[in-house]
Amino acid sequence: MKIVLITGASRGIGAETARVFAENGFTVLINYNKSEQNARLLQDSLVQRGYDAHLLRADVSDTAQVEKMFAEIQRFYKKLDVVVNNAGVALYSQIQDVTDSQYDEVMNVNCKGMFAVCREASKMFLKRMQGSIVNISSVWGLKGAACESVYSMSKFAAVGLTLSLHEELNDSGICVNCVCPPIVRTEMTSHLSDEDVAEFTLRFGVPLITARQAAQKIYEVALSGESGKITDNFGG
Repeated sequence: MKIVLITGASRGIGAETARVFAENGFTVLINYNKSEQNARLLQDSLVQRGYDAHLLRADVSDTAQVEKMFAEIQRFYKKLDVVVNNAGVALYSQIQDVTDSQYDEVMNVNCKGMFAVCREASKMFLKRMQGSIVNISSVWGLKGAACESVYSMSKFAAVGLTLSLHEELNDSGICVNCVCPPIVRTEMTSHLSDEDVAEFTLRFGVPLITARQAAQKIYEVALSGESGKITDNFGG
C-alpha cells in the first residue's frame, strides 16, 4: 500500500486531493490544524467508501509539531511515498495596510511550514532513496497580483524551494515538483467577485478551474517520475 501525506487537507484543493489519491489506492494521511470538523467529515466520507484514511493534527508553522507528526508517521506507518505540501493561508490587502502579524502568519505557514515538511519528508525518503514531494504554489507565485504582495512572495518562495530541492535531491531518487494552479473556486478565493475572476483570467490567459481539476494535476505530477517541474498548464 502506498501512503500519501497531504497537508492542509481538510478542505478545498487539499480535500479534493485526498479524494483523488484515495480513489487510486493510496492510504491517505489527512493533515489539518484548526478545521477538525471538516477533516473528520472528509475521513468519514472516505472510510465509508472503503478507503484507508487517517487524521494527523499539526500546525505546520510550528516546527516542533511537524517533527512530532513525522515521528508518528514513522512509528505507525513506517514509510511515506508521497508528500503534498498544500497547507497555506491567503492575505488580500494593499501593502500599506499589511501588519507585521499578518505578514508573519502567511510566511510562517506558506514558507516556514513548507520548508519544515520538506525537511522531515526528505529524512524519511532518503532512508529508502525514493519519494515524491509536490509543493503547491499558485499562479500568483509566477505572475504576481495587486493586493497579493505577501501571498505572492510566499508562493514565489515555493517555486524557489522546489527548484533548489530538485538540484539537491534528484540524485537520491527523490522527485520534487511544484504545481501552480490558476484561480480555483474555493474558500480561499471567496473574496474575488465573478468580475474579478473574469478580468484576471482574461488578462493573464489562465482558466478558472475546479478543485477536482487541480487535484488531478497534483496526482499526475506526484506519480510522473519527473523532478524539477513547475506545472502551470491547466488548459483553458
